[in-house]
Amino acid sequence: MENRLLEEALKMPPGERVALAELILASIDHEEEEIRQTWIAEVQDRMKAVREGRAKLLDFQDLYK
Repeated sequence: MENRLLEEALKMPPGERVALAELILASIDHEEEEIRQTWIAEVQDRMKAVREGRAKLLDFQDLYK
C-alpha cells in the first residue's frame, strides 16, 4: 500500500474514515453480503461507542512509533 494514501486517509475526521472504509469494503466483490453487513454493523457500533464516551480513539502513528 502506498504510504501517501494512508497518510491522507488518516487526516480525515473519524466519521469520514469510517465512510471510506465502508466504501472500500463494499467494493470487494468476493465478500459475502452477510459478512459485509457484519463488518458494517461492527464499525457503526464502534463509532457509537466513541460518541458515547465508552471508547476512545487512538492515534495510529503513536501506536507504531
